[in-house]
Amino acid sequence: KIAAFYENILDGARKSGISVLDAVKSLKKEGLELLYLSGFSYEENPGAIEDLVKAAEIGVEGLYMFYDFGENPEDTGYERLIDAAVRLGGKNVLLVPGMLPKGTSYREQKLTNMVNAFKRAVAYGQQKGIDVCVEDFDGLDSPLCTVDGVDYFMKAVPGIKCAFDTGNFALHKEDEVRAFERFKGALGTVHLKDRSLTGRYPDDQCKVCADGSRVYAEVTGSGYIHMEEIMKRLKEMGYPGNVVVELYDYSPEHMLEAIAASIRWTAAHRCFQCTKASLR
Repeated sequence: KIAAFYENILDGARKSGISVLDAVKSLKKEGLELLYLSGFSYEENPGAIEDLVKAAEIGVEGLYMFYDFGENPEDTGYERLIDAAVRLGGKNVLLVPGMLPKGTSYREQKLTNMVNAFKRAVAYGQQKGIDVCVEDFDGLDSPLCTVDGVDYFMKAVPGIKCAFDTGNFALHKEDEVRAFERFKGALGTVHLKDRSLTGRYPDDQCKVCADGSRVYAEVTGSGYIHMEEIMKRLKEMGYPGNVVVELYDYSPEHMLEAIAASIRWTAAHRCFQCTKASLR
């Protein structure tokens, strides 16, 4: 199924002067089937999120949240996130474990703290039937910003899943298709984030890469990321999970139209084979 980030929809709805419910209903007509949201949004007003899901008659793909396990390895906030996923009918949670800037003191100890926190989170998630994921996070201070960084946690934490983000390996100019092949055996969810080298609108925000260059968010299927190849490989492997279109840093004024276009592209590339089969 196709999901979109609740926070992206919220930004677009606010800028467009419409309610989030109306925005979700409009995007459902384009093919939106699920929401993906942050623990911050849910904890701020659980009732509002639950009411939105019910009123829009839409499901929840999963939730994500930021922590600092390096400094606070005993933080059990992931339990609330996993419990929220259970209540909302989600299947996975993404934990961002904190940053480790270059020159961080006690780096190895903090990595160990992160690993141990993930191990406890995975165990709790397994009790609740929720996959716990790590992501190739697009921040240069993240220990998960490279293929090797993701691989470190995947190997160190049995049972953890990969929330594969197609556009985040761009910060170190790593090939997303090769990265996909490396992690495809442990996918928990897939974020379809496309990239461009220039912004489409003046208020687009950029990410600064390791070499100092800049990349911008782009409508799914419209940038330079090998989106078609990744969709093809997902189908070939019989991937049973969901995909999430992601447009963080895109112009809020044009956010809703960008989400709609991303959903349409994803739906077309997800379904063209089965559509041809049904026509026969």
